[in-house]
Parts: sequence; structure tokens; C-alpha cells
Amino acid sequence: MRFFNMLIPTTCALALVVDPTLGLSIDSSKIRRQPVLSSAVSSSRLSASFDWLRQQSAFLSSVSDSTSQGSDFESWLSLQSARSFDGILANIGPDGANVVGQNVQPGVVVASPSHDHPDYFYHWVRDGAITIRVLVDEYAKSGSASVKTIIDAYVDNVRTTQWTPNPSGQFGRGGLGEPKFEVDGRAFVGTWGRPQRDGPALRAITLISYTRALQDRGASIDSLRYLYDLIKPDLEYVSKFWASPGFDLWEEQEGLHFFTAMVQYKALFLGKDISLDFNDDGAARWYRTQSNGLKQFLLSFWDEERGYLVETLASPRSGLDTAILLGAIHGGSETVFPIYSDSMIATLQALVADMLARYPINEQDSFDSDSFPSAVGIGRYPEDVYSGGDLGDSGLGNPWFLCTASVAHTLYGLVEHLALSNSGLTITNLTADFYLPLLSPTPEIKPEYCDFSATGMWSRSAPILRFAPGSRENEQVITNIMHYADGFLRVVRKHADGDGNMSEQFDRNTGFMRGARQLTWSFESVFSAIEMRERAVSAIAKRRAYLDRFGI
Repeated sequence: MRFFNMLIPTTCALALVVDPTLGLSIDSSKIRRQPVLSSAVSSSRLSASFDWLRQQSAFLSSVSDSTSQGSDFESWLSLQSARSFDGILANIGPDGANVVGQNVQPGVVVASPSHDHPDYFYHWVRDGAITIRVLVDEYAKSGSASVKTIIDAYVDNVRTTQWTPNPSGQFGRGGLGEPKFEVDGRAFVGTWGRPQRDGPALRAITLISYTRALQDRGASIDSLRYLYDLIKPDLEYVSKFWASPGFDLWEEQEGLHFFTAMVQYKALFLGKDISLDFNDDGAARWYRTQSNGLKQFLLSFWDEERGYLVETLASPRSGLDTAILLGAIHGGSETVFPIYSDSMIATLQALVADMLARYPINEQDSFDSDSFPSAVGIGRYPEDVYSGGDLGDSGLGNPWFLCTASVAHTLYGLVEHLALSNSGLTITNLTADFYLPLLSPTPEIKPEYCDFSATGMWSRSAPILRFAPGSRENEQVITNIMHYADGFLRVVRKHADGDGNMSEQFDRNTGFMRGARQLTWSFESVFSAIEMRERAVSAIAKRRAYLDRFGI
């Protein structure tokens, strides 16, 4: 009877006006395209690139302030997108505003300018690859020579980093699993959770994406072999060590992890194709075989009894973890746990439900009535006790900016999928807790399919309600998910400072920022969530045009 009870009127109808023109990125019309250059980068070119990009960011911010139309929230989105991009640049050596004059090597991505409480003034392989991917995507769209200069500096740094002996080993002997390096390029030799096997996979994904972007802009495959020479060692590492335990992305648990496996799968999936482009047929066959093995391995992270994905196998924890959403964002594909899959949405629902009651500040961060799901601050995982390394550490975890933004990102990905789909909305036992509160209760609800049989009740994957494409309920759910997703970015907005800066966390009781200041990954995650929102807005606009055309 649980699902009948959930259909009792508990939600309210919501209207959302979506501006399909919303968005902010570097204006490609103002960028002078240049031919593909070599990866060698001079300090003067890098300095000029940073100066130009700072000017662009300031220009875009001023335009946003003066010409933005629509809601205050939409204005904030445009402004925060520019500020987040600027925040990313500020933490990249040698001339980023937060790192200049501190012996940061060209292309090094510093996790945070914080030197103490906590000290994050290092280059993490994982964080660097995720961050540079944002610049690669920007270059793919705009062709900006200034962006390319910074990416090329990162490429040069990868070459150096791969060959730097470190506590995890040497090149070809485990050294690629080293998680972080000093900002001047030296190995970090202190005690740490090593190896971390997600870094090589993420770096390969970023470099493969850069290779494709250069190809799209006219570079010959032969001229890009220098990139394949960096990609292949990382792919070899992934292909040989994906079944070996390592530390998770939070650098706390040793074991086999969902996030790591997801990005490893994507790296090998992309790797088999790029290997063929460079006539490395034997490697392509090997990567295909290993990616197939990883695909099957990933299924073991689904916990049927709990009804959600778990981050680490054989862990005493609950298994709920924002790392699962990050795995879909950075490693998802159409073939295994895509961002919109029922498994991912059920996991998101369980995570948000836990966080809603876990942090006192979430009682104040409600932007909706009690009858509509509330967006709240999201932490890393329920059992978290790390509060940012501040003096007077409480020994309890807090919501994180990047985790909160990742929920928004995942929901926007779901909106895009539903908006572009012609199959309608299917609600299963697995996703009922998520979808049913998003349906405005009315006697007029008429599903195309309804099955509350005893058989269906006991099967998580059994469809219980199905609504036809174009139906009022189908369109209503898409609109309401968009509204729900926006709520998580509203939480981000509330706790960021007036200049759009974001630390690592915000306090579970007071809401004030704490932990590493101006965290690069916070900027990246919010920037990427806003980019995903633009895609969702575009998909909704296309859907509405289609429905209008056929009078649906």
C-alpha cells in the first residue's frame, strides 16, 4: 500500500519560466582563432594568456550585471559562471591571481591557495585533470588561443609529472598512481593515502578530449602523436590496475571504488578508439577487452537490498556517497550507469534524504513549501567527520559546495534526457520516492500504464506508472525537476561570498564557509553544473518547439 499512499495529494503545482538564451561563456566572436601550435609554452605567452582571460572574465561579468534580463537567480547564474571560470584561472600556475610569485610551475593546477588549516597548496592529479577538462571544453567551443596556451602548459607538466619518481614508484612501475605533487614539480614524499588509481584515468580522458578538440580544429592525427605518447602510459596503467585496490577520491578508504571504476571505464572506452587512430591496433584490442571487464565489474556496486549504488565494496559504511554522482558526471556513458539512470536517481534520492536531516543548517535552507522536495546542502557521505582542518575542528562533517553542485548537475542531466526523449516517463518502484512528489496531485492524473500488482510491488525495477510523451504529467515532472535542481544552486549561492568565492565547505550549523579557501574543485563543479543547466534549458526549448509544432 506504500505507493498508493504516496499518490495522496502532497505536492503543489509549480510554474517555471525558462530562458533558452541563458548562458555565459567566452564570446567566440571576440577571439582571434589561431592555427594549432606545438605544446611548448613560454612564460611570456602564459602571462599574456592569463591577462587576456582576466579581462574577458571582467568584461563578461560587467555585461551580465548591466544587461541581464529575467529573474535575479538567472542573473546570478550568469555572473557566477564567469566568476567560477575566473576562480579556476586564479589557481593555475604560474600567473594565476592566487598563486603568482609562489614558484608554481606552468600548467600546475593548485587545489587551493590555502597553506594551512588545511594545507591544499599542492597539485593533485585528479583535481588537475578535472579542472583542465573545463578549459578543453571551452577551447573546443571557442578556439581561444589564450585557453590553448594554458592547456599546452598543462600538457608539458603532464610529461614531467609522469616521469617524476615518487613514493608510489617510477614511470612504468606504479608511479602513475601517485595522487599529488609539490607545485614546483617535485614529488610529495610525505605520508599519504596512495596509490589513487583515478588520476591516470581522468588525465587520459582530458588529454583524449584535447586531442579530439585539436582534430576538430584542423590538426592532423600525425601532428598529435605527442599527446598519444602521454595518453598511452595512463591507459596502460588503468588497463593493468583497475582490479587492484587503491584509495578513494576522498583519500580515506582503501578498496575498490565506484568513482574510480567509472572513470577508468570511460578512459578505456575512449582509449580503444584513439589507439586505432594512431594505428596501435594491439592496444585497442587490449583496452576493449579490459573495458568490457570493467563494465561487468561496475554492476557489482549495485546493492539490491539497499536499493542504491554503493561507493566502496565491502565497506562498513552505508555506501551512500556523493562520489557516486561524481562518477556519473565524470565517467558516465550511455552503456553503464548514465547520469539519468534509475540506479543513479535512486541513489541521489537516498543521499539527499539522509543529508536533509543530517545538517542543522538545512532547516534554514528551504526554498520551497513543505509539500515540495527541498534542496539542501550536501556533504560527502553520511559518516563524514572531516570539517576542513580548521582550528577548533568539530570532528563532524559539513556540506560541501562541490557536492551540492553535483546534485544539481545530476538533476540537470536527467532533465536533458527526459526533454530529448520520446518514450515518455516511466516510474518504477526504484524511483517512486523521487518522482511521485514531483507530480502535482489531481484526480485528472491518467497514466498510460499502471500496475500495483503483487508481482510489481516486490520488484524494484517493475514499472508502476507510465505517462505518454507530451502528457501533462510528463511535462510537469520535467519542469519540477528543473525547479528542484535550481534549488541546489540556490543553496550554493546563499553560502558563497559576495564575490562568488567558494571554499571547500560551509558550516553545518552556521552556514559560513570553512575549510580550504577558493577551492578549485568548488569553482569547477559549480561552473560545470551551470553549463549542464544550459544544456537542459536548450533541451526544454527544443522539446517545446517540437510539441508546439505538432500541437501536442
